[in-house]
Amino acid sequence: MKHDIINFVHANGFPAKSYNTFLDLFVDDFKVIALDKYGHNPLYSITHNWQYLVDELIAFVITQNKALNRENEKVINIGHSFGGVISFMAACQRPELFKGVIMLDPPAFTGTTAFMMKLLKGTQLFDKITPAGKANIRRNHWPLNANMVDQFKHKSLFKNFDPRCLSDYANHGFIKRNQKQELLFSASVETEVFRTLPVNLGSFKNKLNIPATLIYAQNGVCSKKAVKRFAKKNDINTVELANTGHMFPLEQPEQTAALIKDIIKTF
Repeated sequence: MKHDIINFVHANGFPAKSYNTFLDLFVDDFKVIALDKYGHNPLYSITHNWQYLVDELIAFVITQNKALNRENEKVINIGHSFGGVISFMAACQRPELFKGVIMLDPPAFTGTTAFMMKLLKGTQLFDKITPAGKANIRRNHWPLNANMVDQFKHKSLFKNFDPRCLSDYANHGFIKRNQKQELLFSASVETEVFRTLPVNLGSFKNKLNIPATLIYAQNGVCSKKAVKRFAKKNDINTVELANTGHMFPLEQPEQTAALIKDIIKTF
């Protein structure tokens, strides 16, 4: 019996192997595939609204299915944050490739918020209201002997990480090069991805025709009102996780994986 294929799409700045503990919870029941880092292939440049990164996702799924000799099989697309948005866009554009889509706290802005962001794109204020500003000044190298867990465990973004997931990031988020440890996911790429955040998601209204669920954090990137507005326009089921933040797949891997497995049963 062949397992369904899960294609996982990472959050901006977090290579897919940073999610190893989380993704390992699926390997007994699914074939898991994941491109380790989006935005680094010059064939798929970073442009406003992320269309070429959507193309990169679609090309990866097609290539992987062919390599697995499962070319006519639909995959389950799971995306976190940035990954959730491009998963949604890919499913709208190429529904024949996907059995269902699950978005984990995506920055899915529509309506007035999207319009205001469109006006602010390219300004310093946009960097201040999005993570682009922090990404732009992110430290990108450390001494070879630095303990990367110690470097990050007290930072606000990482302080609630499951220790196994923090170790995954420490082990797979860096490369030893030029006599130092450097970020594997380029800080300049991360910055440009944030700066080109889609403000055109309203144009996808009524274009999603496969099963979809959006799991959002109580303290996530979008307000509950914004999530509900986006979901209603696209016939997407929603699930709220109480007392969680944006990085919940890496803070609560078992709970998140169990919830996703239950959702997949409905596809």
